[in-house]
Amino acid sequence: MTDVDLADADLHVGDRPHEVFRHLRDNDPLYWNPDGKEPGFWSVTRYEDCVNVQKDPRTFSSNQTNTLGPHRNTGDQGSGKMINTTDPPRHTELRKLVNKCFTPRAIAALEPYLRSVVRDVFADALEQGECDFATVVAALPVAGISALLDVPRQDWDLMLRLTSTAFGSHDSEYQMTSDVRANAAQAHGQLLLYCQGLVEKRRKSPGDDIVSLLARSQDAGVLSEEECLLFFDVLMLGGNETTRHAAVGGLLAFMEHPDQWDRLRKEPELVPNAVGELLRWTSPSRHVLRRAARETELHGKTIHAGQDVVIWHTSANRDERVFDSPEVFDVGRPRSSRSGHVAFGSGPHFCLGAALAELELTVFLDELANSVSGAELLGPPDYLRSPVINGVKHVQVRLHPMG
Repeated sequence: MTDVDLADADLHVGDRPHEVFRHLRDNDPLYWNPDGKEPGFWSVTRYEDCVNVQKDPRTFSSNQTNTLGPHRNTGDQGSGKMINTTDPPRHTELRKLVNKCFTPRAIAALEPYLRSVVRDVFADALEQGECDFATVVAALPVAGISALLDVPRQDWDLMLRLTSTAFGSHDSEYQMTSDVRANAAQAHGQLLLYCQGLVEKRRKSPGDDIVSLLARSQDAGVLSEEECLLFFDVLMLGGNETTRHAAVGGLLAFMEHPDQWDRLRKEPELVPNAVGELLRWTSPSRHVLRRAARETELHGKTIHAGQDVVIWHTSANRDERVFDSPEVFDVGRPRSSRSGHVAFGSGPHFCLGAALAELELTVFLDELANSVSGAELLGPPDYLRSPVINGVKHVQVRLHPMG
């Protein structure tokens, strides 16, 4: 296992990555990933290291790119321009532009709308009997982020297709061309063009949505046109993909652990704990990447300036040094501010949409428990082939209504 290639998308399908990460945590917590699918890079796999690296932007910069991919060496269009690929102080300035839209109080106002969306899609799925649950649950996160960005209902399917392609460009189902980089570039390009049209509409008819705010920021010279469009791109991507895959992974976890489903239905007060456990268990964002801005040492090894360091959330969320019985799915797992999951990252780049994701998953679990007595897996899940996102493309299930 000394020469495992963590950039290989095939490695991240099924349970194998957990075995690999357990070995690395115990034996090689700062692992040099040799040249393979990509040029070499460092990997940190222990919880404490993952948190500390993300909290130190002076040493570990986000300014170039924040994931594995060919853009590491050829350049990322958003480098130094988006909230996920900037360091303080610019990162702080960009984040402040939209912070008020993502406060728990602002997000809470979406709850009635999100519940109506989930109830409708669950009612349809229950009536059909058999369904692709990945498609069913996709309506929840796209509804949430689209409400904030004022994207109309008729464009939801387009947003899903483009964000799936941008994040899942390694997967043949989402390929527009035979080239991974070209796939992602085309998807991002279409998102930017869509945003351009939306900005013009909001400039003529402004509202309280985020796109109107971005348009005003551009007119005031706070954002360039490119930064304005890229802001939309990153919000739509982040708002769509991770929560959707966490919800699907959550249903699969409950089918594998029916005792936990029974417990949650009997103890609905555990929903907040279950949301945290679901995020820890699924870790929908597998990793983030930082580039060393200066030489530093970790675990007796030297990280040279310019070398890339990958923080594996998937591994940190199963670290035995932090979590008791991490391989056990437990909806009653205590929530802790000191040792909670890192599915949302940590440090300056802690997920802007964390409150939205938690509300969406809370609504998801509430409505699932209230309307579905159980679920039956009709075939093996079709996992997304990606080292970036832990997701399921399709999973056929039969949902059983409450008796």
